[in-house]
Amino acid sequence: MYVNIMYSTTTLAKSSKFSGRIVGTHQQLDLAARIILGQHLPRGKYFPSGKEILHFEGTRGPDGLKRKSPGIDEPSHMLTLESELDNEQRPADTSGHENLDERSVLTMILDHRWNLVKALKDKNHVRAAFEAAWMAHMLTDGLTPAHHFPLSSVKNELMTDKEVMRVFGQPIKGVMHGRNMLETARNNWLYWGAKGHMSQHIAYEYGVAMIVAALPKRALMPEVKPGEFCKVDTEKMFYHSLQLVQERKMYNRFREDGWTTELALETKNFLLPEIIKAIALGWFSAVEEAYGLNRRVKNE
Repeated sequence: MYVNIMYSTTTLAKSSKFSGRIVGTHQQLDLAARIILGQHLPRGKYFPSGKEILHFEGTRGPDGLKRKSPGIDEPSHMLTLESELDNEQRPADTSGHENLDERSVLTMILDHRWNLVKALKDKNHVRAAFEAAWMAHMLTDGLTPAHHFPLSSVKNELMTDKEVMRVFGQPIKGVMHGRNMLETARNNWLYWGAKGHMSQHIAYEYGVAMIVAALPKRALMPEVKPGEFCKVDTEKMFYHSLQLVQERKMYNRFREDGWTTELALETKNFLLPEIIKAIALGWFSAVEEAYGLNRRVKNE
């Protein structure tokens, strides 16, 4: 039995043949990781192709839930570090909303990995493609510096009136509802205004998207030693990459100075390759378990 049901997302244009195939940041990183995985995938062992994986990105991916059912069963893509409290590199959920998926990003990564292993064993190609896409999406979000800022907690603090604001009876997501009009205006400026928390989040992610869009996949490819594709521990690998990202304090620097040449080059040369490497290794860990590669290496 799978850990969680397969989310069913829709697109604004339900009949569009391009749903999930428009190549954005997540799609580019997934395709690059799939190329690297293919170089280490044992002959005769199935893993979803790039095309199959991309089918479950975009409006069919985790972000698509925001369009289908805003605020309901949305997986949390934000994490902070308990290291801020106890000096340990451990992610902690910061959603603060009762109707959001309050599992930590790492827990969701491991859940999708578990489901991916089962799908590969069962030769369920559609399910395997779905789990590979969603696992990669959560790995990317978990290692994205903007997602390490406690945005959800800040939003919860600015919602001084916890009831969602409604216009003509319809809930309006993203409006910081205060106890009066003045407080509502103040809260929304702090969230959406110049240098506001969400404005900076969007500006950072837009900058990353522009860097990815301007580069061919080969320019983002990390150097991964063959020995790294052996007995991959997804949890340890994620913590290691997370620590490397956190040490550079990239989002803190962006909040202070905006996009600089130095930060853009660091994103191109370090951050994006590190995320691609994490996706490829995470997928390979599922391949190892599904096909018993660890046991075979040990016996040989």
